[in-house]
Amino acid sequence: MTTKRRRGASARAFFRNDAGQVAILFGLMGFAILTGVVGGVDLMRLYQARQKLSETALMACQFATRPSVVALVSGSNVTAYNSKVNAYIANAIGAQKLGVALTNTAPFSYTGSGASDVTLSTNVKTVFSKFLNATQFKISATSHCFDTIATIDQPPSSTASATVLTETFGVTGCTGSSACGYLYAAPGTKVAVGSWGYTVTTPTNVSSSTVGYTGSTGVKWVILGYCLEVDSKVYTNAVPAGSFNTAELDCDNGSATGGNSSISTMQYLTGGNYELRYFYSSRVKYPDYDPTYICGSTASDVSFATSTNSTYISNSTTTTSSGKLRTNQINVYLDANTSGTPPLHQTIDGTQNLGGSNLIDVCVYSGNFDWVERSVRIYVNTPGNYWLSFAADGAADSYGGAIADVRLCTGTCSGSVTDNFPWTASTVLFEDKFDSPTYTYSTTGAGAYINTTGNMTSSAGTSGSSSGWPNQTASGWGAAPINQLDYVMKSAVVGAQAVELGGTGTTARRLISRGFLLDPGYYKVSYYYISDAKLPSLPTPLADPYCLSMPQTGSWSLPSGSVSNVTSRINTTIPSSSVDASSSYVGVFMSHGQLASTPVIGGALSSTTTYTNPDGTTTTTTTVAPDGVSLTAYNSAQVNPLIDLCAYATSWQTRTANVLVTKPGFYWLTFSSIGTTTEKFGGALDDVKLTALGGPSMSGAPSSYVKLPTPSVTPGSISTFSGFQIVNDPITVPASTL
Repeated sequence: MTTKRRRGASARAFFRNDAGQVAILFGLMGFAILTGVVGGVDLMRLYQARQKLSETALMACQFATRPSVVALVSGSNVTAYNSKVNAYIANAIGAQKLGVALTNTAPFSYTGSGASDVTLSTNVKTVFSKFLNATQFKISATSHCFDTIATIDQPPSSTASATVLTETFGVTGCTGSSACGYLYAAPGTKVAVGSWGYTVTTPTNVSSSTVGYTGSTGVKWVILGYCLEVDSKVYTNAVPAGSFNTAELDCDNGSATGGNSSISTMQYLTGGNYELRYFYSSRVKYPDYDPTYICGSTASDVSFATSTNSTYISNSTTTTSSGKLRTNQINVYLDANTSGTPPLHQTIDGTQNLGGSNLIDVCVYSGNFDWVERSVRIYVNTPGNYWLSFAADGAADSYGGAIADVRLCTGTCSGSVTDNFPWTASTVLFEDKFDSPTYTYSTTGAGAYINTTGNMTSSAGTSGSSSGWPNQTASGWGAAPINQLDYVMKSAVVGAQAVELGGTGTTARRLISRGFLLDPGYYKVSYYYISDAKLPSLPTPLADPYCLSMPQTGSWSLPSGSVSNVTSRINTTIPSSSVDASSSYVGVFMSHGQLASTPVIGGALSSTTTYTNPDGTTTTTTTVAPDGVSLTAYNSAQVNPLIDLCAYATSWQTRTANVLVTKPGFYWLTFSSIGTTTEKFGGALDDVKLTALGGPSMSGAPSSYVKLPTPSVTPGSISTFSGFQIVNDPITVPASTL
């Protein structure tokens, strides 16, 4: 008779046996019958874990044979080669979410010659099989990578440039007209020029392999939704690819109430590096976004773009378009072929199924109808047929985003990528001299030269020829903890007024903050700083002036504690008093609007400030303070980084700080008192500027800057899909090969 102890031993022996799939299946069936339903649950968990190990081992071998990875061996760096492969395995195990650790520390090892395998082993704890004395089982998986490095079948060179597909939408008969209306029904029916009355009451939602449109280079596209509209000279700005046409995927369905469509083409891709390039442009104007573009690698990258302030169509200032959400959105997908037809996704409004499943790029706006060139770096692990799909999304109103000059290339496409940075170098995007509105001042008494009723909502500053940013209605600054700030008249460095980040009572420590929609690139923040307090002696290590540029390589010490015989720079008639040495500390912060709490702009004078928190809640207290900082143990990687700091100065100091933005989004600039919370003396500011320096690939980029954190996914990180990987939001384009 078999005892429980022997059953547990048999189970452990079984999972050490890697003889073959047939043995595994029969073993699973026999053991499940022996132990009943309870043991079968554990066996299913173990089988699934082993399958994940097998998949990871196979992917690791594919990674170990990439040209860019094998190149380490060619450079006689076998140690780095092993480390790179093992690091990939560790990341892949984490992505599989097994919840267990490998028991072998170096699953991949190559000695510099001969064969190499990947072996993964782990222990999986049981839930129901403890009654069998089997608290955990050892499982393992092995994949053979190569016999020798020389036998590896090398994929296409990472630097070779060969075009897999080109699509310019250059169809015969669609040239020279102001609105060439070639409408392709789904599937296959071409409607003549000028036949804008083509109607489909119900879009095509069921995927098929029927070709709806064949491009000028012979690329065959399957169409879902309503139709494909090929246009010539419809857009305000010329197509950057020259005399080619464009494809608008939010086309006319006859009633202008719906028209989102997708196009998909299947291409055979061998293993290796590829680059996808295409041009994107908007058809509907959103003034709140101009002149920026909003694109990313994932849906979350553009989730902040929720404006419905759409105004007019690109080729008609009289055709209005109001209240539309993301009518210009274009999604790009890449999917391994599994059924002979494009896989599907659902549109934002939930009304349509269009082609594509694995999102690899998305654009929702291009400022001032400019054309934006996108570059997507792809590495194919598993050769095979893949569906490349472009799909419209957002409002289905017959006016939307367009694409042009699509190319998929092995290695890297020829020619440099267009610099999409929307401003010329050294463009001053915003300036506030704090001179408007003008306040009244007394020149005598305890309140001389100070006005304590400054409404920061009214301090809009300038942006080019209009107030506000970018072209939206002037909104001013958010101020905290109340919407009120001291304005000072005496000795302003620019104009007649400056502001002081101080006050009285429990609201003495104050901040001002406002958001800017920025694209990837380098920017400079500049301002003037001076202390209100004049200290008769300076505690160590304070000096006059005392400011610190970021990023700092470590923590720093700043003086604190009471200082006697302090007088006011602004009003010399104020009797001397004792104040804290940190009274005039001002920190400058800049953070992504989805990572730190941001003050709500527009409150009444002296009203308590409310904040929009990263989780979407609105409260009077912050969940992630925009000025949260420890001066004794500063974390340079925090989501609301400090970009500059001034502690003391008896004369105006010119301060500058450079930042690098790596993802489109709203970034909030914050000036905050970061010293004691109860002193009336503070640091004063004047002439705050934000200047655009250039794109991420600009020549002469700043040597010192603070890189601003972004929400997930991290720019430059790798996302893995079935059969391929992509580089997310590459900081420079084209991104380096994987």
